[in-house]
Amino acid sequence: MICSMTGYGAGESDCAGVRTVVELRSVNGRFCDIAVRLPKSLGSLEGRLRAYVQEHVTRGNVSVSVRCDDGGPGAQALRIDVEAGKKYCDALRNLKEQLGVSGDVSLDMVAAYPGLVTPENEEVDPAERWTGVEAALLKALDAFKDMKSSEGKALETDLRARIDAILVLLGAIEGRTPDRVAGYRERLHNRLVDLLDERQLDPQRVAMEITLFAERIDVTEECVRLRAHCDAFREALEAEASPGRRLNFLVQEMNREINTIGSKGNDTEISHSVIQAKEELEKVREQVQNIE
Repeated sequence: MICSMTGYGAGESDCAGVRTVVELRSVNGRFCDIAVRLPKSLGSLEGRLRAYVQEHVTRGNVSVSVRCDDGGPGAQALRIDVEAGKKYCDALRNLKEQLGVSGDVSLDMVAAYPGLVTPENEEVDPAERWTGVEAALLKALDAFKDMKSSEGKALETDLRARIDAILVLLGAIEGRTPDRVAGYRERLHNRLVDLLDERQLDPQRVAMEITLFAERIDVTEECVRLRAHCDAFREALEAEASPGRRLNFLVQEMNREINTIGSKGNDTEISHSVIQAKEELEKVREQVQNIE
């Protein structure tokens, strides 16, 4: 079963009075790129969290967001490092004098100093918080995978329909080949009759010309390969492992065969079928980019 690379999932837990919310978002990407955003106090959990998510994702750009709220009255309490603020303010004034810059040092400038204002409850034990983070993460992953699976089913239905359409067009191309040879034989004969007396016609020469033409327009090998690629594409859709890269490769090979058929076509009906097949294949290519 295929999965979409696009997905979203959220989960929350309440452990030891701390409410933890985890959100997962993913968009298309060639590789597996995971970005984690955590509260500063839980920074040491980033590697563990990243490895956890990577077990469930093979391709795509995934962002993981974690928020924690203890909900207590001290949750909004702030700690201000006054001494650090004074030193920073003095340093700014000293810099202002040395550079000859006008104006005074404002509170906004001092407040921008990193770590000057911190929550009272920022100092926590990451190991204790992991239980709540893990519980919320598991719920988020379940919702995340459900959405990717649901979108994957829709993608699979659309892709199968388009591959079927390409096979129908391929059948029309294969059925057109005998008519092209017969038509060329008739046109060649009529032209020679117009130019020469029919008694001067060399049947062997005519047969040779027709044979050479048939070889030039023969697309049997291309049609066989294209049909094989379509079968392989449908088999890949049923594979349990992520087939995104394989499907992308097959689309490239299918495009190559269709282009070759078009170049050998030399027939209006075949050209129309090739154009329609290329339109379907382009839509397949766009959809394949969304598959993990």
